[in-house]
Amino acid sequence: MGEKASIFQTVQIGVESAPGTAVAANKKLMATSLVPSIKTDSKVFQPQGLKYPAFAVLNKEWSEYKIEGDITYTDIVYLLSSLISAPTPVQQGGTAAYKWTFTSNSTAEDTAKTFTVEQGDANTAWRSAGVRVSGLNLSFSREETKLSGDAIGLALETGITKTSSSSEIAAKVVLPTQLKLYMADDQSGLSTPTEITRGFALEWSLTDKSKLVWPIGQDPIAIESTPKLEGTLSVATDTVGVGFITTMRNGATKWFRIKAVGDLIATDYYYTVQIDFPAMIADVGDFGDQDGLYLIKYSLQGIHDSSWGKSFQIDVTTTLSSL
Repeated sequence: MGEKASIFQTVQIGVESAPGTAVAANKKLMATSLVPSIKTDSKVFQPQGLKYPAFAVLNKEWSEYKIEGDITYTDIVYLLSSLISAPTPVQQGGTAAYKWTFTSNSTAEDTAKTFTVEQGDANTAWRSAGVRVSGLNLSFSREETKLSGDAIGLALETGITKTSSSSEIAAKVVLPTQLKLYMADDQSGLSTPTEITRGFALEWSLTDKSKLVWPIGQDPIAIESTPKLEGTLSVATDTVGVGFITTMRNGATKWFRIKAVGDLIATDYYYTVQIDFPAMIADVGDFGDQDGLYLIKYSLQGIHDSSWGKSFQIDVTTTLSSL
């Protein structure tokens, strides 16, 4: 048996048909890392009169994953299908382009996908079933487009043979040069939005969406918890940027759109990622310098809009027709 060199500890995923029932992990996300860790909850017992504990018992065990990577027009479909919902993509004009629309039901459970995740090499490997993305943070700027997040799953199973002949999901990266940032006063205004020409960074995050509960004698089950829907916006202190202070004082809502348009897939259809969401200004950060320009940072609170019937919508146009 060879040594466990870190460079060869690849991660593969498989899309489960039934949550928690392991499947072959036959996909490799080429722009996303999922780093596993074993989590436990143990109880230590120390009887009266004894200097040291008498024993420790394991109460719970599960797995967690740290998610890191670049935002792509490809991997993002897998992550959002597990975090939010699993839509049926719509073929665009009979071409190789498919549009995925991700929304969350504000008053009922979302139907999301779970994964079997394998890690290891030809020597030894392990896996977790029932892995569900519980949070993502998407960060957009002129320097980079990055994502981070978390996932939870069942306890790690050791001593497996890693699935062979997995297919690679080509990394089609969202480039900073492909971004545009817009805003409007209402949802209909996003049809002809105002471009924010002095916006320097936008973060959008949906976290704490799932948690594990523990029935007696059963594996843990994942349920939806109360999620956090937040963001931040860094803008120049021009009329538009300072104007958000009045928006905050008035308790008004602004509608935001971050949109990336990549390469042409087929006539009239491009790789696209678009996030639309209404938000209120929750807090104002400190003024600061960036490359000689004076900026201000706002904390955004994502909200549900009753007229629209949702809190956000993410549209991804890519060449993937299925997971």
